[in-house]
Amino acid sequence: MQPRGAQLVMPFAPATSYLAEDFIHSEANQAAFDLVERWPNWPYSLVVLHGPPGCGKTHLCHVFAARTQAMFIDPLRVGSTPADQLLTGHHCWVLDGLEQVPSPDGLAQLINHARARGDYLLMTAQCAPAQLPVALNDLRSRLIALPEIGLGAPDDALLMGVLAKGFADRQLRVSPDILHYAASRLERSHAAAQQFVARVDEASLVQGRRVTLKLVRDLL
Repeated sequence: MQPRGAQLVMPFAPATSYLAEDFIHSEANQAAFDLVERWPNWPYSLVVLHGPPGCGKTHLCHVFAARTQAMFIDPLRVGSTPADQLLTGHHCWVLDGLEQVPSPDGLAQLINHARARGDYLLMTAQCAPAQLPVALNDLRSRLIALPEIGLGAPDDALLMGVLAKGFADRQLRVSPDILHYAASRLERSHAAAQQFVARVDEASLVQGRRVTLKLVRDLL
């Protein structure tokens, strides 16, 4: 039952911006961003970006795709579709989410095929390649041999930036003191920041209130 005066919240997803100019920079992610910007001057054409959920890996994949006209490969298709059929028509590719690939043999084939073609392949994972639960020795050795860049935990500036972008994606205007207050009290993770933005958005809609420091204090 809805509280008196509350509004019905419709489950509309926010329009997330993946533009390069909307990427939030900090020491935690600068090396990964610089790699994308240096394309095609890479020391090796295959690379793995890794970090916790919400740290910016998918955003960087879209920046890379916009820069290179790369195509996204659905991780669930790896293994069910031969690599020579997946890698057709382009020479730059994105595989966002190594953990979702169901076929170790298919992933090994994809890596081998991309390397043989000289294609560029940007892959992401939530942990370093050496920590992925890969039982196939051939695939494990290939992943460990690839260049990798980790995206670290956010510092104060990055966490405030993640909050600001999350609110902006939801078309919510917030003051700097709100960002500072929330960033100093939230868990130091991208996921916590994004979840908090969603909670604020919902509370604002349900209660019919602007996003104020009092509202944020109530939620924290």
